[in-house]
Amino acid sequence: MPMLTNARRALLLALMTATAGAAWAQDYPTRPVRILVPFPAGGAVDIIARLMSDDIARSLGGSVVVESRPGASGNIAMGAAAKAAPDGHTLVLASASLAINRSLIKSTPFDPQRDFTPIALVAMVPSVLVVPATQGASSVADLVARARAQPGAVNYGSNGVGTTQHLAATAFAQRTGAQITHVPYKGVDQLVPDLVSGRIQMSFNNVASVQGQLKAGTLKALAIGRATRWSGMPEVPTYAEAGIGGLEYSSWVALFGPAGLPPGVVDKLSRAVAVALANPQTRERIQAGGNEVVGGTPAELSAFVTAEIDKWTRTISAAGVQPE
Repeated sequence: MPMLTNARRALLLALMTATAGAAWAQDYPTRPVRILVPFPAGGAVDIIARLMSDDIARSLGGSVVVESRPGASGNIAMGAAAKAAPDGHTLVLASASLAINRSLIKSTPFDPQRDFTPIALVAMVPSVLVVPATQGASSVADLVARARAQPGAVNYGSNGVGTTQHLAATAFAQRTGAQITHVPYKGVDQLVPDLVSGRIQMSFNNVASVQGQLKAGTLKALAIGRATRWSGMPEVPTYAEAGIGGLEYSSWVALFGPAGLPPGVVDKLSRAVAVALANPQTRERIQAGGNEVVGGTPAELSAFVTAEIDKWTRTISAAGVQPE
């Protein structure tokens, strides 16, 4: 019997591994799939996960459990997903925090590119500059004029240091010369009532977090953090239209697994997300929450995350925010 050369042995091993991986992916899932959510139950990301879970479960032929694990700016859930076995049974529905945290939190327990397998971008979450309706600011220019006239008297709220709200406000101040004071909150449930009452005067918030107040007329949107106007709020100008270029700060929601997920499992999950987002009822309910459904392939998500890391790293450096 002829002896195998090293090259043939390597080729045979690769073929055996690929065959075994494909067979394993065919049987996937073998138990309930957990989707970890880095934020409290009832928030925008949690709602999106639950809206998609039934469609994903039907596509996979198994069950999907959504588990909220808030804390540490999302690092608890994302860190748990990064350390999970790469078998597709533990996933995370992450946000822009995945691209931001390593530049801000020294103890971040993962590398956003090395430790995750991209599966699918789900939605963009537009960010709007909102003020109390009773405050009387009719435009971004009006707000900036007030902040310049009363340095430090205009306060803005965020969900904490290093969040997209904080970084957007920092960039806003740099570009306009407005001296505004940061008031960090533990969550949007505490922030929004103070904003409505006028205890704080402005906030850069996800549409999903303030949609009810905007509809009720207790808050007013002055600008949206997109390159173009959003169909969900066609009357709200972009920052560029308001005279401030370069402020495009939307958050996002995307599904990831731990590094090393078998390609067959990634393909199954990516297709399942696509089916969920193509369901008219699911899509409509996600968009009704103030989100913009996107979708896409694992490769597209990988490129998107690379661009996001670069953008937020530059933003954080320019803002002079130091890791804690």
